[in-house]
Amino acid sequence: MTATSLGPDINTPAYREAYSRINGLVVVGEGLADRHFRLLARAIPHDRAELERLAAMEGRHASDFVGCGRNLGVKPDVDLARRLFAPLHAQFLACDRSGDLTGCLVIQGVIVECFAVAAYRSYLPVADGYARPITAAVIDDEGEHLGYAERWLSSRLAEVEEAVRRTCAQALPITLSILAALAEDLRAVGIDPGELLACFSELFQQSLETIGLEAAAVRRILIGAAAAVLA
Repeated sequence: MTATSLGPDINTPAYREAYSRINGLVVVGEGLADRHFRLLARAIPHDRAELERLAAMEGRHASDFVGCGRNLGVKPDVDLARRLFAPLHAQFLACDRSGDLTGCLVIQGVIVECFAVAAYRSYLPVADGYARPITAAVIDDEGEHLGYAERWLSSRLAEVEEAVRRTCAQALPITLSILAALAEDLRAVGIDPGELLACFSELFQQSLETIGLEAAAVRRILIGAAAAVLA
């Protein structure tokens, strides 16, 4: 197997070590998304079938990305990924236990989905031949998941706006810290962390504006999250 023309050499030890950590994050993230959407299906009985369908898609993504690692002979570093995701997962579970559907949907349906779309878009140009079509298909799926959260939140904006802001202030710094923790690994597989961050910020801004927040308010949320990570 050879590297793509746009990407780094996928056969080097440095690439494979970095890929193991990033693949672990992807596999664990998709697995948690499956669990999160199933919890949402229980909490929103009216949309149960739709949310279970979205959950099943996330489960398939996890399996597909395990296959991407297997194709390269790389085992995903799931232990590191679980540690990185633990605070965000704990926040989701706390929202679920308290019946805070807004918090659950902001964490999984907006923040995590925007992060996933940004990461996969950034990876696509440098993906190996096996992973490229899988990644392209997953991008379309994640956009569908994001759309569900946007519709649910926008239809209830007056009652959920303050909770949306609060959840973003709590969860967004954790998401940005995950990106920072893997910055060197991202570079090793051909992804510019700065470009990924810019893509995520743009998607996040668009999503919250679609929900109904003002652009200036979203920019303040992003600036506050960045300041929290740097503090």
